[in-house]
Amino acid sequence: MILKNFSKKMLHGTFSLLISTFLLAGCATDHETKTARGEVIREWFIEFPWGRVETYAVWPPERRPSQQVRYPAILLLHGADARAQRFRRAMLAHVHDGFIMMSISLPGFGASTGPEDFAGPKSIQAALGAVRYLDARESVRKNGIFVYGIGQGASTAALAGTMSTKISGLILENGFYDLEKTYPLLSKKQKSKIRALLGGTSAQNEDAFRERSPIRVAGKIKAPVLLLHSQGGSYPLSGAEAFLRAIEEKGGIAELQRIKNQGPFESLTHPNIAKRVIPFIRKILKTR
Repeated sequence: MILKNFSKKMLHGTFSLLISTFLLAGCATDHETKTARGEVIREWFIEFPWGRVETYAVWPPERRPSQQVRYPAILLLHGADARAQRFRRAMLAHVHDGFIMMSISLPGFGASTGPEDFAGPKSIQAALGAVRYLDARESVRKNGIFVYGIGQGASTAALAGTMSTKISGLILENGFYDLEKTYPLLSKKQKSKIRALLGGTSAQNEDAFRERSPIRVAGKIKAPVLLLHSQGGSYPLSGAEAFLRAIEEKGGIAELQRIKNQGPFESLTHPNIAKRVIPFIRKILKTR
């Protein structure tokens, strides 16, 4: 009987240890590894006065010491119900296209400090902090930092693009750009979430809706913008069309490409990176 109880305790302890190890593996304070193919992967936190942001990055395989190379970098910002590691597979693939790949978990997601602020001030600060980190790296090409965001990550990227001259290009997929006008067109579930996060409707908290609307500051975006939008997505295509016009009317450079809705598998592999994001970036790099 004693042996039986001891075995149960041992099993319980082992199980708890495995679970703890699993949980910690995704949010190590600063953990760096090298894969069999030579990619360098780093997981760490960027610290802010209000908390910390989970960060994941992949560097291309090291070259000979005499061959110092500066790579363009792509910062990836996820949409709802995701985190930095959501891009892991795509990052390991496209690092071999000659890019440093970096992603963060927006506030309230993954192991980042919460709560979620829905493309609000803390999300923007997190994105700008990641851009500053890349800009300080000797391995990152000058004028070679690009930001690709999806959903609220796209809206966050657009707002960050109005505040930083270090961003050389923005790729915004299925984002919202005028939250006041978008809100009435959303589903009941989406409206309920936004009200909970922002403390009410636009009439009840007008400032919160306006500060999350990139269209109001479209003239401050100096980098070229590629808008990717699918019909029938979470946010209406009309919002992307209006944002395109606003950028162009203010003298900015932008284009809109309509894309198809992606299935669950495609959303994990992110085929638009190879099909649309990288060609757009390479076109910009040729002019630098």
